Amino acid sequence: MSAPSSRTSGDRPGRTTVPTSADPTGSRALRYVADIIELHERLSYRRLPAEIDGPPLNHAEDPDSGLITLTARDSQFPARYLRGILGFRLAQYLRLSWISADLVYRTAAFHEPLPRTGEAENIHTVTLCSRTGRIRGYVGLSCSGDPVSLPLDSARRAPFPTEAAHGVDLLAPYARPGLGTHQVFELKRFLRDQSMPRGLQHDRVPWHLMLGMGEAMIQLGDAIRLVLGDAKEHVALRHLRLAGFDLHVIEDTSPSLPPSDPLAPIYHQGVVAKPFVAPVPADLAWYRDVVRSYLDGTSDLTSYHDMVARLAARRRKPAGPAIPRQRGGSR
Repeated sequence: MSAPSSRTSGDRPGRTTVPTSADPTGSRALRYVADIIELHERLSYRRLPAEIDGPPLNHAEDPDSGLITLTARDSQFPARYLRGILGFRLAQYLRLSWISADLVYRTAAFHEPLPRTGEAENIHTVTLCSRTGRIRGYVGLSCSGDPVSLPLDSARRAPFPTEAAHGVDLLAPYARPGLGTHQVFELKRFLRDQSMPRGLQHDRVPWHLMLGMGEAMIQLGDAIRLVLGDAKEHVALRHLRLAGFDLHVIEDTSPSLPPSDPLAPIYHQGVVAKPFVAPVPADLAWYRDVVRSYLDGTSDLTSYHDMVARLAARRRKPAGPAIPRQRGGSR
């Protein structure tokens, strides 16, 4: 991982603007935040595809837009790259004022916390600019905190962060024999680089992220049966619905985090994310194929709107079972 030697104005539209934090902390904290953002803007991940340990769950290239997308588990990323990816997440949240600048400064953080080691692993999807090596987008699938997999209605299971913040139990209605918490993953940080200029890359990044995440679910089969999280109606929720997920969304919650939690500002917004849970669609491979063929130019779809219309038409079919039957890894 290194800093690019040069960058055109299209890649970096001027000096970083210091965000206005939800809890302003003075000039030292704001300078620190600006430095962290600029540090991560300079990093290049050109060598990442060659340094993933073992076959990634997904590796897709899009020559038309100059994007490369990789999906892999925690342990497949060299430590310095994983820190950089978690730093990208931190920098984007600082730009959006969704994380406390004060607490980031006080703890001298330059990336989000590293994952705990255990039986289950997180899954990261990263979209890179093939020319500069900069991260252009990210989405994570975060595993359960349970040391061993527990039934979904177990009183001993650890709540996922979304459940804790919103005060809801999203999993108990899906409890059944053979389904445990290690088969549930939380969607985290569906992010596009906030400094990106408008253009083809900007439009395609979210679909690269959805494609990488979906490919991981298909490859891992029954290892991922349910996804949950919280998201806004016209951002991640829209993309998930278009990708075939039958979302159960809980309305009118009052989410909050204690002031000691760096992420407390994320729930101090005018439009608050809604908690959701959904089974992995049995026909996810169909949605994957439509998106992938559009991005690589091998389908009959001639525009982004044609792709969305085809996905939406499929969504209007009758709903399937609440939990799909067991799926093979390549289905």
